[in-house]
This record gives sequence, structure tokens and C-alpha cells, in this order.
Amino acid sequence: MKFGIAITTSVNPATTADGQARYVTAMTDEIERLGFDSLWVSDRTVYPNDLVSRYPEQFGPGLADPDAQNVLEAVTTLSYAAGRTENAALGISVLVLPFRNAVLNTKMLNTLDVLSGGRLIMGVGTGWMPEEFASMGASFDDRGRVTDEHLALFRASEASADPAMSGDHVKIGGMRLFPQAAQRPRVPVWIGGNSRRALRRAAGYGDNWHCIRLTPDEIAAQKPLLEQACTAAGREPAEVGISIRTSVTMAGTDTGHDHSEQRGLMTGEPAQIIEDIESYRAAGVDYMVLSVVGDSTEETVQNLNRFNTDVRPFFG
Repeated sequence: MKFGIAITTSVNPATTADGQARYVTAMTDEIERLGFDSLWVSDRTVYPNDLVSRYPEQFGPGLADPDAQNVLEAVTTLSYAAGRTENAALGISVLVLPFRNAVLNTKMLNTLDVLSGGRLIMGVGTGWMPEEFASMGASFDDRGRVTDEHLALFRASEASADPAMSGDHVKIGGMRLFPQAAQRPRVPVWIGGNSRRALRRAAGYGDNWHCIRLTPDEIAAQKPLLEQACTAAGREPAEVGISIRTSVTMAGTDTGHDHSEQRGLMTGEPAQIIEDIESYRAAGVDYMVLSVVGDSTEETVQNLNRFNTDVRPFFG
């Protein structure tokens, strides 16, 4: 089992908006010092001021904190982290492709891979918030098709310095696109999402299916569908790994929730968290991207060290 750690506060806001830079710096340095496999950022451009009233089933008391949407820009933040590290892989969980310019975004990501010495993991998704698409001047209805064409261009840029695309949304030909990514044969592409369409996209373009906050049982139920999608795409199922993005709450962390509630997955004492990770591994997960819960930058760093000492050694 490999472990990546989030350096932006998209799942658990551990600091104020003004403290994000210090949080990113502290987490980046500690992840590199402890030798974790990777560090990860999240993506959000803008969101409605009345987010809670628009999406009451997702945000509000006892649910996701709306302040969790206050994240620094993903590619810029990952570039900053790249300059502070030498070994950790650099991932995005996940970059929303369909409201970005495919040519410019491909150039930016290829540049990041070159400057980091080939450490990029390109996690991508289609997005879910119509208001964000409207603010970006992008089509929410076309987001799946745009994502596929965007991915096709990215893959074409790895094979050729003058990639040709003639899709409905991405068109380029007779143009030199520099640089090409440093990694060979290609940059790992992780496809985010829990839908069947995400499984098919992972089989067609990805190296990994990156699910979000599913239980081990839910992943085990989806795994045969992923294998079927790989077979339909002419690929061996073993070519596509399974990862999950979730949070981890070490015992003693003040989450603000009623502690009489039933224990959730990836919360509690080290032995309980180890048991949960074993369940994920049995379901087919081989990589976990974790947001470490803490009510401050200092506590989050402390909890990262507790996970590193008390949990991580059990997984080699």
C-alpha cells in the first residue's frame, strides 16, 4: 500500500484562508522529510456564496464544511511544492479538465513534469458544480466529451511534439507543442469519480481509478465493472490500479462532532485505522490519498507524524 498526503485543506479546513500558505509549506516539508510516496492538491476555482443553501445535502452542520472549498490554485500550488521537494510524487486530486484550455493546460502540466524531474501524477475529473462552469465560460453539459478530448490531446503530446487533434472541442494541427513530459512511457493519469462513466474513462485513458470516499464494500462491488471496462477497451485489468481519496482522523483529534456517534472509517485508534486500511487493500485498493484531519496546522503536522509512526509501518 502506498500513501499520498494532501497539502491543501479541501477536505478538512485546518487553517484560516490567510494561513493557507503556511499550511501548504509546513505539510510539504513534513511529507518530504518523512518520505511519503506523494503529496496532493485539490482543485476549485470559484463557488457560490450561498453554497450551503444550494447544496444542503453536501454542505452544512454535520456535513462538509463550505470553507473546504477555499483552496489555492492547483497547478501553481503543486509547482511551489515541486520546488521544495526532491522525492515525493506530485498529484492533483483531481484537476477539472473541461473548463480549462486543453492546449495551455497540457503545456503547463508537461512543464511541471519536466521541472520536477518526472514526478507528476495527473489526477483528473469532469467536475460537478454547474455554477463553476458558468463562471468559467464552459459547458457543463459537454464536460464529459471535453474531458475525453482533453485527455486525448495530453496523450498525443507525449507521443509527438506536434500532436494532431480534430475533435468537436479540441483542435490542433501543424503546431509545435513544447515541452513534452519528462516521464516515459507516459505520465500516470488517474481518473477521479465514482460513476460507471469514470470507470470507462479509467479503462480508456487512465493508469488508475481514483475513487472518492467509498467504503471497501462499495469498491469491491465496482471492481468487476472496472475489469469489464478494461477488457472492453482492450486492456488487461491489472494495468489499471485502484486508489481512494479520503480523510484520516487519529484518536484525540477534536473534530467538533459528537463522539457518541458510530466510528467512521479511517477514524480512531491506530489499530482501528490499520484494520480499515486492510479492508481497503482486500477490496483492491493499492494507493490511498489522505487528508489528515486536525484543527490547526500544528495539530495536522502532529497527526501526520502519528500516522507515520503508528500506522504506516504496518504496510511496508
